[in-house]
This record gives sequence, C-alpha cells and structure tokens, in this order.
Amino acid sequence: MATNESSKTVFLAMSVNFSIGIAKSVIATITMSSAMFSEAIHSFVDTGNQFLLWFGIKQSKKVDARIYPLGRGREEYFWTLVVAVLIFTIGGLVSLEHGIESLSHPKKLENLAISITLLIVSIILESYVLKKAITELKKGQDNKKSVVGLLKESTDGPLIAIVVEDFAATLGLFIALVGTILSSLTQNSIYDSISAISIGVLLMVSGLFLGYEMKHLITGESISQEKLKSIENIINKNKNVSNITNLKILPIGSKQYLALVKLDYKDSLGDVEIVETNTALKIEIVETESAITEIYFNPQ
Repeated sequence: MATNESSKTVFLAMSVNFSIGIAKSVIATITMSSAMFSEAIHSFVDTGNQFLLWFGIKQSKKVDARIYPLGRGREEYFWTLVVAVLIFTIGGLVSLEHGIESLSHPKKLENLAISITLLIVSIILESYVLKKAITELKKGQDNKKSVVGLLKESTDGPLIAIVVEDFAATLGLFIALVGTILSSLTQNSIYDSISAISIGVLLMVSGLFLGYEMKHLITGESISQEKLKSIENIINKNKNVSNITNLKILPIGSKQYLALVKLDYKDSLGDVEIVETNTALKIEIVETESAITEIYFNPQ
C-alpha cells in the first residue's frame, strides 16, 4: 500500500492542479490561446487523475482476508493504469486535436502578457510539486540512480504517476510559455498552435510510459536483480541450506513484496530445525529488505 507521504503528495498535486486549471481556463477564454487551452485541459485531467490515485490508495488499504488473503495493494496499479489511459486519451488526444484545429483556423491572440505571467507562476508551483514527488521517490533508495531508473524499480504506483504527471506538466508549461512568448513577439498564432500540438504529443508519450510501467507491476515483475542476488546470498550462507531450488519475489502493493522460496535443506535436519532455519532466514531477509512483507518456504 502507498505510504502516508505518497497520499500527501497526491493530495498536494491535486490541489495545485485544480487551482491552476481554473486560472488557465479563465486566461484561455480571455486570450483565445490554444496552448493555454491545452494546458487547462492538462490541469483538469491531472486533477481527475490524482483523485483516482487517491481513491486507489484508499481502496488498497481495505482489509478482507477471506477474499484478499494478500491484501488489496495491487489495486493501486489498476487505478494508475486507468490514469495512464486518461492521460493518453483525454489529455493527449484532445490537446492534439485542438492544436491542429487552431493551426488550420488561426485566431487573433490577445492579452498574452497575462498568459505569460500565469505560465511562469504555474511552472514554479508544478516544479515544487515535482521536487516533492522526486524527494519521496528517492527516499531510502540509491541516490546514484537516475529518476528514470528509480521509477522503473519503484512499486508505488501513485507516486510513479505523480512524478510522470508533474514532469509532463512542468515541461508542458515550459512549451506553452515558449509558444506564447513567440506568438506575442511575432503576432503570429502559429507558435501557439505548435505548442498545443507539442503538449498533446507530450501527454500521449507520458501516458504510454506510465501504462508500460504499470503493465510490469500488474503482471508481477520481480524485484531488482541486485536485491534478488542479495537475498540469494543470505539464504546460501545459511549452513542448514544445501541449495535454492526456486526463488520468486513478486510485488503485492506499494513497497510490498511476496517471496516464495523453495529450498533443499541438509538431509540431517529434523522438522524443528527446519522451522528454526526458516524463522532465522525470515528475520535476516526482512532486516535486509523490509519491503518483503510475506515470505513462504517450501522444502524440495
């Protein structure tokens, strides 16, 4: 399940995007800017998406051991996948269509100074949310790894979505700002239309990336090879274990893994000694990788 910090980051992003979306809608109406219209769509889509992420977090925390013996942590991945589809369709395709329409039927742009001011303020706010999300993503992780590498390793679906969304939002705002400034300087709306098209493409790419990452988590992508090797070493070092026959570690929620271990124990071990060995291994594995919350041992 997502942590409380992830929930707070989602709520912060939702509040910021809703406020910015209202402001963008007003400015888009005043200025007739296609880029600002695309950005308004972007903000409202992100607001709706973040509500779905928040809903997914709440659902994943519900407990019903009879129906969901391993919890409902993976439900977050379903709602994050829905968010990816919405980013691609509503955010990306609508922005792309509006940009192409404005390119075919250019309109006179007015009061662009207001747009430029709002875009600068929005970039500052979105950058703040992005920084908070990346800080949360890096917490307890190897700081030498890139953000993309950390996204690929993370099992926190809502947090992955917030990082991807806010990166797209910040970059989209910058694209809109450049287009608006060029349109203002040249009095040519083509730059504004190109910005809207670029934002649409950006959102579609973001949706595809997020959907691709969720596919891996939903289908049970294993823990990183580095951590898998570390756990194998812990088991192999135990004097009562002859061999690891099979080791499977699967995500069951945000920062939660299920480990299925099939072992070949020393022939001289009795039942009590096998239980003691399993208990000792569990303690050592959890101390090394606390995200492994469920561990099951089976003899060869």
